[in-house]
Amino acid sequence: MKKVITLLMAGIFAGLCFGATPQITNVKAQPRYPWNGKVDITFEVAGDVMAGNTNQFSLTVTDRVTGSNCVAVASAVTGDMGITAGAHQVIWDMRAQGLMFRPSDMMFNVSYTEPRPNYLKYCVIDLSAGASATNYPVTYMDSPPGSGFNTDEYKTTKLVLRRIEPGTFMMCGAYNVTLTNAFYCGIFEVTQRQYELVMDKKPSYFGDASHYAMRPVEQVSYNVILGSSSSASWTSSSVDDASSFLGKLREKTGIDEFDLPTEAQWEYACRAGKTGKYTNGGDSEDDLKQAGRYWDNGGSGYNSPNPAPQYGTAVVGSYQPNAWGLYDMNGNVWEWCLDWYGRLSSGVTDPKGSPSGSFRVIRGGSWSHYAVYCTLSYRDYFNPAYRSNSIGFRLARTLFE
Repeated sequence: MKKVITLLMAGIFAGLCFGATPQITNVKAQPRYPWNGKVDITFEVAGDVMAGNTNQFSLTVTDRVTGSNCVAVASAVTGDMGITAGAHQVIWDMRAQGLMFRPSDMMFNVSYTEPRPNYLKYCVIDLSAGASATNYPVTYMDSPPGSGFNTDEYKTTKLVLRRIEPGTFMMCGAYNVTLTNAFYCGIFEVTQRQYELVMDKKPSYFGDASHYAMRPVEQVSYNVILGSSSSASWTSSSVDDASSFLGKLREKTGIDEFDLPTEAQWEYACRAGKTGKYTNGGDSEDDLKQAGRYWDNGGSGYNSPNPAPQYGTAVVGSYQPNAWGLYDMNGNVWEWCLDWYGRLSSGVTDPKGSPSGSFRVIRGGSWSHYAVYCTLSYRDYFNPAYRSNSIGFRLARTLFE
């Protein structure tokens, strides 16, 4: 008995060069007789198809009565699972998978789907082509390169984010907060050169000093990062103006999840599993001196004749990272967060902050502030249009896996 099956083409990978949508025809399923648990499935592919693509073959069976589905495991399927033009045949050994139902009661479904991204520990954006580029390649790494990430390359032409696993923590030491999604967080604050490669602008106060390229960009408002017209829609959505920093970055990477961190994500990443006052888990000012630039640790000489890199902001990565490899989470520049400023709540999951407001949250302290303002629990805020030589930002990307 032959059964015609349904073939689904789901999510053809956009990066593959299909001149036209491939057509799949003559799809048939033939249980073997006498029944030994194997089903022969044949189909034909026609159209302008390139070989060597990475779409994944998958095979499911649906119970006609209950509607329940079962997916074939890779070890139970053999044969030609490619998508090149021509005839294909695969064999599903259902019995080897422990399936005992009769094929006549089932509807078979074949699909070629885009493989799920393998979100490794690090996400790297290559900005080297500059502001005129049509795209910025994004790659993933499971470990740092041999020379590590604290190098000129990853502070100028490449931007690296580190994967942070979800969890529960005490926000500001008093509010129980749970994050359910992993997210990427920039290991450095966005630098002046990285900003220039996206926006073709150099807005920073410390931009004329030596080593400017690797110092954090500052004098950038929340509105410049997200856009003044679209950004006000947060918390209902996180959209951006096309001309904003994130608008350009999202367009050229093809990844809409790049964003500022929420205030909860920021503090969770800053704490890195610690409970102290500062990102390295310490509580003393000596601990802060190891972690970042602030007024009594190099910041106070900003108006000297030669303020770089000894005074004012510091080159990113000049101090010790926290337990998750993130630098400058305390001091250097305040960092914009997505949230409107408002009261915090306990027992919340994936908080987005106040639903409305007049001011956006900044966290972390800066080169121009004393130690008391650089603790990981200290909260401050400014109008989203405000610019200052002590405020910058760090990238984040929530992973909805």
